Amino acid sequence: MNIPIENNQKRFLPIVAAISFFMAALDSTAVNTIIPYLSNFFNTPLFKTKNIIIYYLVAGSLFIPLTGYLCQKHGCRIIFCLSLAIFTSGSLLCGLSHNLNELLIARIVQGSGGALMLPIGRLAIIQTFSKDELVKALSMVTLPALTGPLIGPIVGGMITSYFHWSLIFLINIPFGILGIIFALRIFPDIKDKSIKMDYTGYGIFAISIAFLTYALSLFSETKQFKIPTLILILGILLMIFYWIKSYNHKHPLFHHNLFKVRSFTIGIFGNIVARIGCGAVPFMLPLMLQILLGLSPVKCGFAMLPLAIASFVGKSFVDQIIRQTGYRRFLFINTILLSFSYISYVTVTSSSSWTLLIVLMLITGFINSIQFTAMNTVTVIDLSFSKQPSGSGLLSTVMQLSMASGVAVSAILLNVDQSLHPNSAPAMHFHFTWFWLGITTLFSSFIFWFLPKGK
Repeated sequence: MNIPIENNQKRFLPIVAAISFFMAALDSTAVNTIIPYLSNFFNTPLFKTKNIIIYYLVAGSLFIPLTGYLCQKHGCRIIFCLSLAIFTSGSLLCGLSHNLNELLIARIVQGSGGALMLPIGRLAIIQTFSKDELVKALSMVTLPALTGPLIGPIVGGMITSYFHWSLIFLINIPFGILGIIFALRIFPDIKDKSIKMDYTGYGIFAISIAFLTYALSLFSETKQFKIPTLILILGILLMIFYWIKSYNHKHPLFHHNLFKVRSFTIGIFGNIVARIGCGAVPFMLPLMLQILLGLSPVKCGFAMLPLAIASFVGKSFVDQIIRQTGYRRFLFINTILLSFSYISYVTVTSSSSWTLLIVLMLITGFINSIQFTAMNTVTVIDLSFSKQPSGSGLLSTVMQLSMASGVAVSAILLNVDQSLHPNSAPAMHFHFTWFWLGITTLFSSFIFWFLPKGK
């Protein structure tokens, strides 16, 4: 079942949804590029400055579970506009921040809005287009959004080099206003006032996510592991308690019946593992280019172009490739290739040629791009209409949480190797981190092999 919608709305819906994807992509890629710069600007250690990324992602993880319920209760149109308004307001607060603590608080506000607008845009697409149209429609949403990663690092580098860093956040404001204006006319407005939600279950789930991500962040900031370990264990226990409690609840946040759909179950667990490496890439590459190769922010922005261009190109091929190979075979092979693309960065040193770097980024960008689209689509493609809001919300939560984990895990790996080999060259720390990110990603390829045959 799909939402009845006028042809004109259906034609422009992916474009309006893509505005939110563009804003988030532009913002995140620009911010990722300038983390070393902001570390110097605020005179704070790099392991603390990285929380600019993590706090945004964690805020998203906390509020994403509400998207399915809010959309069904109040309609996608009003909630999408509200999320754009929160994201835009958060961007303004980021731009007005005077120190790291203020910026971190503003990023939480911004992340709360971003948490809602991305899955709502995806949910509207899933509910509007048929299975045969879904891959193409999701690609249409993602293609315009890929201009964000294409220009984000360059914009971030140029702004920090020639203007003030706050402009990176302030440029979101006109896009947010335009998005609200068009969404009021284009987005579907189907609602069900009778729907209910398990608020207690949501609270337990949200606290669990906060504990898990905060523990990972602490692991990367300290050599005293007792406190973060206790927080991590508490987060795991709360997550287990949530799923036990929700099993018999009449209106659970995420219904356990979702996991009776095999492709959804495999897609969720595959996403959890694969996105740790995927989430680390936007953090690791700018860091490596600036610390290991000594590039300025603006040069780093231009150096990241091959990654973004390859990602853009990859999206146009994914539909055709999947039709020929099927999701199961494609994700198994592509995830193996993705893991080896991460491991290949162990060849990069401070004296590496630009030819090598460009080739590696082209490969990573292309494989990463088609991996995202395939993982997202196979996870939700077999869900019934009634399960789509909850399933899309859980997928978005997993995506956000795994991306935050990717930043935290890569920072932990860097910190571990620096502690074990304090006299080693910086290149060795990056090699250690890339290698283990690749090995982690390799495990997810075997998860995808359990997708139904013929899928």
